[in-house]
Amino acid sequence: MTEVSKPIKTTKECKLITDEIFAQLKTVDKKLTENEFTTKYLKTSRSYLCNRRNKGRDVSNDVLLNLYGELEGIGSVWRTAAATESNQGLQSRWQHMAEFHLALANEVLRSLLERARA
Repeated sequence: MTEVSKPIKTTKECKLITDEIFAQLKTVDKKLTENEFTTKYLKTSRSYLCNRRNKGRDVSNDVLLNLYGELEGIGSVWRTAAATESNQGLQSRWQHMAEFHLALANEVLRSLLERARA
């Protein structure tokens, strides 16, 4: 599913959805780097986001689908772990992590749907 991406504004007010997701992930994983984010979550090269920004282009739908799949998968793992944990404190924390990642996945999905309607 190759698509020609549209130019984006390069001002600070117009961030990519991936920038927003990265910032949110940094709140729970302080050591997460942009390079790690692009390879693990986006399934792209380390320089992908930098190149897209320099060209004034948004990320592709394929990359957003990769991000959605990764976040959904992580959320599902946390949810399963929480469901099988007997320690209430851990169960609560893990359920929170599941909800956090699944909410981010839903943000990405909404972004994809908005693109499809445009």
